[in-house]
Amino acid sequence: MSNPVRIAVVGGGYGAKIPLPAYAELDEFEPVAAWSRRPERAAELAESFDLQLGTADLDELLQHPGLEAVHVAGPVSTHAEVAIAAARRGLHVLCEKPLAANLDEALEVVGAIEQAGVVGVVNYGRRMQATRERLLERVAQVAGAPRMVSISLVHADHAEADSRPFTWVQDHALGGWRLQAYGVHDLDLLLQAFGEVAEVAAATAVGIGERRSADGTPHAVTAEDAYAILVRFRGGGLAQVSLTATARHARGDVVEIHGAQGTVRLGEDRVLWSGRAGEELSPEGPLKADSKAAFRRIARNFHAAIRDGGAPDPSLQEALRVQALLDAIHVADAERRWVAPRPT
Repeated sequence: MSNPVRIAVVGGGYGAKIPLPAYAELDEFEPVAAWSRRPERAAELAESFDLQLGTADLDELLQHPGLEAVHVAGPVSTHAEVAIAAARRGLHVLCEKPLAANLDEALEVVGAIEQAGVVGVVNYGRRMQATRERLLERVAQVAGAPRMVSISLVHADHAEADSRPFTWVQDHALGGWRLQAYGVHDLDLLLQAFGEVAEVAAATAVGIGERRSADGTPHAVTAEDAYAILVRFRGGGLAQVSLTATARHARGDVVEIHGAQGTVRLGEDRVLWSGRAGEELSPEGPLKADSKAAFRRIARNFHAAIRDGGAPDPSLQEALRVQALLDAIHVADAERRWVAPRPT
């Protein structure tokens, strides 16, 4: 492609796993710089991906000559600072989910992007995996109004104290909850399928209370590794969303949607079952759930919005709806009561 977007990636963890390799492969982009809080990691990324700059200095990164866009992939607590700084320099922003640590910060990010007149996209890419994309299609076709929705995730990757080293992912102050890693995608799914939420109740828990960092230093775990969320939709119907990351035996994700007109079920084998009332459920699949392919679609949408004026997808407004719901869940958990999400 003759006019690729020159992009920098902020974050040497997830940013190096999915975004940087994708940008290096896509003709629509030219990755030119990377930031990590550790200078040696930044230099390593620059060498590995043949970048012009690897730095631990955010200002140096954002001032890099010819830079057009930034992918924000650091800890959630840093999203707002980086995204706002990038927008104010006239750079387009693709931000990891959730958009910020809370709704107030997210609104500041959206305000900065809109004031600068740049493109903003948030990586709710799981909706673009074939499994969930087809699920949403069948929900619109056969389910009708929701009566009961259940989304259940059972993981075993945090079952032992030494199964994962302590990083920002286990630090609540840095935004490292399982809700930010997995739950926000399920909240996005509920909003995509059924629209507005009236109120939520929630409980979270920490199953493994201490982990050691890579150098052996012990740290208290403050970010939840399990949650249970109850959702009441504005037009009626309930949903329950749950996760444990400390199970002894893992199970693939299961989504069940029981509507007034029909049923849609996505099993752990990635087979989708659906049908209207009075019909036998019919299967499709197994379908693919390729996170890399989904991100490439997000990236191409970002490019189209920058170069062709296409609509940003997933949009900032969609991200704000998830952020409001996430904030309500935190309040509901802390205060042990039903909470209505703030309007956005």
